[in-house]
Amino acid sequence: MLSGTADPEAMAAGAPFVAAPATEPVVCRGAELLQAVYEVRSAGRQDLLPPALHPVSPPAVTLTVLRAEESDIGPFTLAETRIICRSGPRSRGLHVSCFVQGEEAARVLAERWGYRVRAAEVELRHRYDRSTAEVRRDGLRPLVLDLLAPRPLSAGDLQFTDAMHLVRTPAGTRLLQVERAYQVRAAERGRPSLAEFDGAAWGESRLRPTQPISAVWAAADVTIRPVRYVCRADVGALEGTERIGQ
Repeated sequence: MLSGTADPEAMAAGAPFVAAPATEPVVCRGAELLQAVYEVRSAGRQDLLPPALHPVSPPAVTLTVLRAEESDIGPFTLAETRIICRSGPRSRGLHVSCFVQGEEAARVLAERWGYRVRAAEVELRHRYDRSTAEVRRDGLRPLVLDLLAPRPLSAGDLQFTDAMHLVRTPAGTRLLQVERAYQVRAAERGRPSLAEFDGAAWGESRLRPTQPISAVWAAADVTIRPVRYVCRADVGALEGTERIGQ
């Protein structure tokens, strides 16, 4: 099995410092979510991951926008990019960075879950013929994403993977496993259309989406769970995973 070849310490240079991972959940009631999956260029795919994680074939990213008008940390909208990978045999997504509209939420997400936050205007609009997500920052648009030709989708057909967040901790560089739970009330699938994506603005200029794979929209209650696992970034999951909390 291939493993990442990136230097974890170099990757963590701009990562959040998490003194104490989250022990309480954040519940987002009546949230909306738009997520698209895109293949990316395969050259250097191992260079994008630390040794603890394994690349997949074909290499791909998820682009996710979550709008939470009512949450335990106030209203916020979050746009996130993750590199699809594996931790041991399990499918995961390495968190690259996120744009967040909502100052208090951005602070909590960075301090307790290790989200690599950038402030921006983040918008998610759902209409009968499409759903649109847009990020605006400093006159640029790092993301403009549409779901076109929506069709109803059963909630049981949706599956979301957990994320791995590279952070700095008192014990050194670590990967936090960040889990979200979804109680889906309505869902749609459609054709993804990516009008704008600026990898450099997300902090990784080597990410260049190529072929669309899928897109879904959902209305759901979303819970960001307490952190249960922390992993060393320089060795595999079987050797480097530690359970925290109960």
